[in-house]
Amino acid sequence: MPQVSVIIPSYNHARYLPEAISSVLAQTFTDWEAIIVDDGSTDNTAEVVAQFTDPRIRYIHQENRGLSGARNTGIRAAQGDYLAFLDADDEWEPTFLQRCLDALASNGALAGVYTLARFMDETGKVLPRFNSEAPSGGAFRERILQGGCFPVHAALVRADVVRAVGLFDTRLTSVEDWDLWLRISERYPMRGIAEPLVRYRVYPGSMSTNAARMHANRMAVLAKHFGPPEGEPATWSEEKRRAYGFGYRASAIGYLMQRQPDEAWDLLAKAFSVWPPLLQRLDTFYELACGDQPRGYRGQAELLDLEANGAEMLRRLDELFATAPDTLRAFRQPAYGNAYLALAMLSDQAGRWDLARRYLLRAMRANPRFAGSGAILRRLLKLCIGQCLVHYMKSVMSESSTQPSGEE
Repeated sequence: MPQVSVIIPSYNHARYLPEAISSVLAQTFTDWEAIIVDDGSTDNTAEVVAQFTDPRIRYIHQENRGLSGARNTGIRAAQGDYLAFLDADDEWEPTFLQRCLDALASNGALAGVYTLARFMDETGKVLPRFNSEAPSGGAFRERILQGGCFPVHAALVRADVVRAVGLFDTRLTSVEDWDLWLRISERYPMRGIAEPLVRYRVYPGSMSTNAARMHANRMAVLAKHFGPPEGEPATWSEEKRRAYGFGYRASAIGYLMQRQPDEAWDLLAKAFSVWPPLLQRLDTFYELACGDQPRGYRGQAELLDLEANGAEMLRRLDELFATAPDTLRAFRQPAYGNAYLALAMLSDQAGRWDLARRYLLRAMRANPRFAGSGAILRRLLKLCIGQCLVHYMKSVMSESSTQPSGEE
């Protein structure tokens, strides 16, 4: 019996499937089976799989049942103690399975582990940015409440846990993995491994780039776990308010990346109304300052039009607070402070120190509490000293280049 069952659903992904299978064959851990579930493909998926003769690879064909249905078919056929879900257009680094199994062996209470993920484009080119969160223990439940923080193929989970909490929900056409992690997090901890051991392909037309579908399914998951968003949010439990607030925010960011800012800010208004502390979070405004920058590049500061993004974010904030109820206006000061601080950080990362210093000073004026923050004061000092040092070095280099070089 294999120790790990790798489930690879594929629907018309024959183009990418060889790379996914090859990344399984390249694993340093070898006691696995790979179950490829052809979910009614109309391309040459069957022929592609037939080229791989390794006896550990099994092929199952079924009528189209969707991604969740294909994964569930694989789970039912799996013989391993552990389950891994590798989509046909994604890939693993060679040490993925071994590192995950080592982490699970060190703690028998864990339901599973997951790693960081690098993004890659249609051609397989690895993109410069990757997801950078790997919360563990009690923080896992809290982070999952805020939305998925890792792709499904970045996780290795115990098969008995998945069967205990239930398989993938076939009513969902996206974020079905988030639904599974929410169910697991109610009963079990999971641990993050702070290494990017998987590659996640992002390209136009992929399911994760459809903001409307992602939002509809995200709301369905939230209603399933916390009840529908009915009545006054003030009457909801704190966990429900937090979950819906982060859910609206996640959908808003999806619309921003899809260049639909009006839809994005409508959802942000809902997010802030349901869970106002989002206005106190720097990451909210860091995401907004990134605008429509896509995943894989998101946060690549030198590629951003920071002045335009900043002006848009601040204009939208002005509109939000112009009509906000008093309960929301109480968060005005930290909101503007964090908006300017996010712009200052991105400007600093882009090497635009004049702009970073201006934004940082505005942040301190918007939220005077920042003046008592040692971290912010150190950043301001670094920006001032760094800029002076650069100017000094440029002047020294300029003077030395104009000095005569003749002999005495």
